[in-house]
Amino acid sequence: MTYASWYESAVDHIQKLDTTLPADMSIADRRKAVSAAYPFGQRRYWPYKMWLKAQKQYLDKFVKSDAAVPVKHLSPLERMMKRAGQ
Repeated sequence: MTYASWYESAVDHIQKLDTTLPADMSIADRRKAVSAAYPFGQRRYWPYKMWLKAQKQYLDKFVKSDAAVPVKHLSPLERMMKRAGQ
């Protein structure tokens, strides 16, 4: 398989898994479910890297935005950028 096919296979597998998961599932439980569904055998080499990439892309949709992070938890650069955007 090539880069695209390992990645596409991982994305397809995660999308099928997503249809079976409840919509109100917590991010921690969702992360565990996606991790447990790894389909490529050993967690090594290129297939695993593509799985992690697809997993990150999927889970990023469920992570809260930066707007919910208190200002004191931002780096100095992030605080400056936030002030500049206001």
